[in-house]
Amino acid sequence: MDKKQAHFEALGYEPLRMKPVHFASGFFMAVTDSVYVNELLNQVAVTKTNKGLLDGYAPDAVFERLRSEGLIMEGVTQAEVELLRIQVNGVVNNDAAMYPAFKPYRQKGNDYTFFTPRLLTRASRTDGYAGHFVASALATTAEGTEVLRFARGVAGESPGTLERFVQPLLTGCVPDNACLAPKYEREYGHLAPTRVTYVSKLMHRQTEAIARLCGNLADCSHYHRIRYLVLGLLAWLMAYLLRTAAVNADGPPLLLFDFVGARDGPIRSQSQTCYARLRELVRRTYLEFADAGRFSDNPITQGIFERKSPPTRNDFRFLEEHFGDLALRMGYAQPRASGVPQKHFEFQPDTLRTLVLSILDSDAASAITFDELCGGLRDKWNIVAGGAADYETLRQHGYFGFDETDLNQNAIMFTDRLKGLNLAAEPSDGLVLCSKRIGEEM
Repeated sequence: MDKKQAHFEALGYEPLRMKPVHFASGFFMAVTDSVYVNELLNQVAVTKTNKGLLDGYAPDAVFERLRSEGLIMEGVTQAEVELLRIQVNGVVNNDAAMYPAFKPYRQKGNDYTFFTPRLLTRASRTDGYAGHFVASALATTAEGTEVLRFARGVAGESPGTLERFVQPLLTGCVPDNACLAPKYEREYGHLAPTRVTYVSKLMHRQTEAIARLCGNLADCSHYHRIRYLVLGLLAWLMAYLLRTAAVNADGPPLLLFDFVGARDGPIRSQSQTCYARLRELVRRTYLEFADAGRFSDNPITQGIFERKSPPTRNDFRFLEEHFGDLALRMGYAQPRASGVPQKHFEFQPDTLRTLVLSILDSDAASAITFDELCGGLRDKWNIVAGGAADYETLRQHGYFGFDETDLNQNAIMFTDRLKGLNLAAEPSDGLVLCSKRIGEEM
């Protein structure tokens, strides 16, 4: 057994340090089955490398190519082209996930900031095939198929402003087949139908929620449809990661979100404890699997995760890092600063909107109570924040150090956040109704 086989048997994908843009590229490659060899865009957009700009990336080479292909007007200077390159870099490399992808360079991966099928490139999957794995699981259910149909529809929409900006650099690019399944099977293994069915059943509530989210995104802009879909799929992946890690537990683990914001308050303390518990749960996944005999060969006794320098018998920091990166970058955890060791669960606005839209009815006129919304978040995403049943649920999972008053205050601040996002209103004292109200803002 090697590391990739262990990753495949445990999770079905390789847990790497992944940004949302990495996942999005992998997922849409699986959905569209096509990539583009956009060499000119890459050469223009890359403005610096550790080894310097070589060959076709050098300023004079880029200038000559643009001039020879008639893409710059007579009289434009090389210095002006360099200023243009800086602008292109700022647009397509906003996530710092783009690298020189053509000779003489060899990079692990190359993913552009904003999505359009013409910016999907053939490169090593820096998402560890997580996007392919999620798409494979979705394809086995009716609700998942609806999600994939929605994703293909988004991919086929007319080019947006950002793509039009780089359109001249995409001239002549033709699609190439990008079927990820054969390469995935060569590197990791074959996803048997029985296993995919098991994952689909394990995640059926989350898949239903993503399908509802897609129904709620019809009136959003192209950009927001893509962003909210990717955030929803990352929530699906996080739920899958935690459910897999807690497979031997009585039920899926809870995520306690802090809306009060008091640094030394009891909710913040318990949310930090929750984050630390889940990080440790994920770190021990492979050890627990090995103890339960769930690997075909024991990777622990084989020492494939040993670290030579410094000597570490079983180094599973990569699992902690994967959990931490996913939680931070998808908008689940705060603070984002890497130097702060104690994280807690606190939503970024777009992530909160995404999960709320996965619960609400697509009819803007329909409304549910705040407690019904909290029940949906708990049922679909195992998220607790102060709903009617959350206090007892937290007690059953071993969370103490706060009382009902503390959790009620958290709920009050949660409702204020929902009102600020135009997702809730309080028509009478104590009655908070939640509904889809995004059309006015999008």
